[in-house]
Amino acid sequence: MNATNYISQWGGPAFMLGSALFLVNKLNEMSRLFLSRWMPDVISGEDIWLIALGQVAFIIGYVGYFRLYADRAGRFGKTTLYLFCGGGILLAIGHISFMPVLPFDAFILVIIGLMLMLIGLILFGIVNLRRPILARWQWLPLATGLMGFIGFFLFTGEEMTAVFLLFRTLFALGLLGLGLAMWLEKSVAPPEEVLA
Repeated sequence: MNATNYISQWGGPAFMLGSALFLVNKLNEMSRLFLSRWMPDVISGEDIWLIALGQVAFIIGYVGYFRLYADRAGRFGKTTLYLFCGGGILLAIGHISFMPVLPFDAFILVIIGLMLMLIGLILFGIVNLRRPILARWQWLPLATGLMGFIGFFLFTGEEMTAVFLLFRTLFALGLLGLGLAMWLEKSVAPPEEVLA
């Protein structure tokens, strides 16, 4: 097994773990808004090690994602992957800074990271539909990016709403699917001709 496949094999499960923790992070709010039932936080701000685990898993997943698909993507596709994966890593670092043990708050990293990540994912999704890079679920990157953009930029606000949670949940499930697709990838040789 070559190094790229090895990283993608670990990167896929890591991406799925980070996505699953991201999904369950708002189960209490989903229960309150969708089912009118109160439940305690599954992951609270005090769960430092769980938060750190999720963000480190995401970082490993983004590195694996880039390593697996960059050679197949062509010049512009590689740029979109830099935005998606680089923005995702920046977002993860920003979330780690929220932990109460750290002496600083880097919320700006979260905003910039999220913006870069979503722009990169949407553009990568368009490139992937024009010339398939993923072995399966060609529509998933674009759909995931659009769900994230709609949720985080069109329906976000001071108060958490059911519409925001719906799109956030679809975004989290899309990220989980991206990790699964990466994990299921077979060794695919880079194409001889790539689009610039």
